[in-house]
Amino acid sequence: MSWLRFSPFGRVAIALGSAILITSCSQPNVAVTQAQVEPEETEIAQATSEQWRRMSAAEQNEEIENILNNRLGIAALNQLAIEGFIGYGCDKSYYVSEQYGRFQTLLRVQCNEPKGASSAIGYDEVRVIFSRFEDNIENFEIERVSQETPPETTLPD
Repeated sequence: MSWLRFSPFGRVAIALGSAILITSCSQPNVAVTQAQVEPEETEIAQATSEQWRRMSAAEQNEEIENILNNRLGIAALNQLAIEGFIGYGCDKSYYVSEQYGRFQTLLRVQCNEPKGASSAIGYDEVRVIFSRFEDNIENFEIERVSQETPPETTLPD
């Protein structure tokens, strides 16, 4: 076995063995069941079916400032811009979750003509749901609404 340590083939064998060992040790348990994945998806589905109320003018100003001062807020706005939902002819309205309060807010952008990055389908509106932790946007989800795809989130107006 001493020839393995000193020969070029031995070094390759040791390197490969080490790489396999490190990879197998550093990999988390990949056997994830469907039940382990579903709760997170269920939480998002439940959060999108919550009751929403329109924000007051003061809440709306605070929301705009919060979105502009957060990197994920800017990422969401960039996505809206890429799809053509930022600009003239698009109305924005802001909502807050009745259940989660300021920890979950929604930006709704409706345009007078269909928009979107896809040439196959145009969307009438886009909804961005922001999820927060300690006033910091941790996640956002984009919902696209068209005649073919009805909204998942029910809004008061």
